[in-house]
Amino acid sequence: MIVLLGLNHRSAPVEIRERLAFDSGGVAEALGRLTGRSGVREAYLLSTCNRVEVLVHGDSAESGLSALREFLCEERGVEPAELEKFTYHHDGIEAVRHLFRVTCGLDSMILGEPQIAGQVKQAYLAAREAGTIGSVLDRLLQQALSGAKRVRTETGISRHTVSVATTAVELARQIFGELESRKALLLGAGEMSGLVATHLSAQGVHDVVVASRTYNRAENLAEQIGGRAVHWDAALSNLRDVDIVISGTGAPGTVLSKRDVSQALRRRRGRPLFLIDIAVPRDIDPAVNRLEYAYLYDIDDLNGVVDKNLDKRNQAAEEARVLLERECAGFERWLGGLSVAPTITSLRNAFLELGQQEAERFKRKLGASDEQDAALLEQLARSLVQKLLHRPIRHLKGSVDRGDATISAALYREIFGIDPESEPADGPDAPSGDGAGDDAKPMGPQGIVRGGRNDG
Repeated sequence: MIVLLGLNHRSAPVEIRERLAFDSGGVAEALGRLTGRSGVREAYLLSTCNRVEVLVHGDSAESGLSALREFLCEERGVEPAELEKFTYHHDGIEAVRHLFRVTCGLDSMILGEPQIAGQVKQAYLAAREAGTIGSVLDRLLQQALSGAKRVRTETGISRHTVSVATTAVELARQIFGELESRKALLLGAGEMSGLVATHLSAQGVHDVVVASRTYNRAENLAEQIGGRAVHWDAALSNLRDVDIVISGTGAPGTVLSKRDVSQALRRRRGRPLFLIDIAVPRDIDPAVNRLEYAYLYDIDDLNGVVDKNLDKRNQAAEEARVLLERECAGFERWLGGLSVAPTITSLRNAFLELGQQEAERFKRKLGASDEQDAALLEQLARSLVQKLLHRPIRHLKGSVDRGDATISAALYREIFGIDPESEPADGPDAPSGDGAGDDAKPMGPQGIVRGGRNDG
């Protein structure tokens, strides 16, 4: 049974998420301790600033959840009541569905954000390196990552920016193209100005001038983003040289007039100037937008773009949910196939052994000393076994889609008196990742059952 226990930005405040977070350097040892617990076969752990989630494959939902709760309480020093208050849990297909949603960004603070897929991949690789990933979680996590890639490709959910800061930077990219060689001026050093500046810096804008009426604040922000601070009185002299202006001062009136911008544009000789006014009341005279080569966006303009993009992301999210349901159904079929695979293997082995015994008996009765006659008897036995097993095996495989795999497998074991417990549930006869069926390359004894060739 697959079980997940976690907390995120909706279920727990930041101080709780901090307490339960895992440092990357200690994940391998922690996972080792988790898989050492009774009933836990495989384990995976994801720890980001917005969530901590632990996923296990084990004997049962009850034992898996109990092991996870004890693990987090002991590892992070929290009381069981406190843990239960801020966490959520899922098991079976609901745990699978939750993992798929997380990996695609459908459960993120910003809908569809793509960074989470990379974080899931790193957590998966860390667990595999630690040796705590087996066949079930390996298949599950690989399918979650490939599903996330498919969602991004087919729905475009990550293409539409949904924050004011990222929207401002995206508009700058539309005007200038690549931003690596561009220069920016910040008027004001508030939180939103800092966010926009951080996104600009991430896009390669490293020449950023910061001006604030409080010079110390300008210095602090400039240091954070790798820019340079100037005194407020010197700010406007930079309009001639920069390409992007971000203004968010909190002043009661305009700090940048149409005349200021017009004078700067004359000295710029036709080079465009992009201005972002994120202040309320507005910092920049709206008449600036009537100037040639000046592109002014205020907070309402940015919010309008954000709203449109959010609508597009919501539409894409609906498409993503449809795709994810198909992925979940595919994994559920594969997982269900594991429950009938040991029965199929035991059934084949039992019939094969019986067929071989009968072929040997009739060799002795007929006195078939000729090699060709002996080969014909063996071929007859194999062909008969293959035909006898064809419908039962198809029926067992179909029981996964019908939802009665457990009942069907038990019935076949009772009728034929076979014990599949000695067969590995995730061995060679387990359903393959590409959905291979009766036409798949035969391996082991089933190769004989299917026609006498064993190329494995």
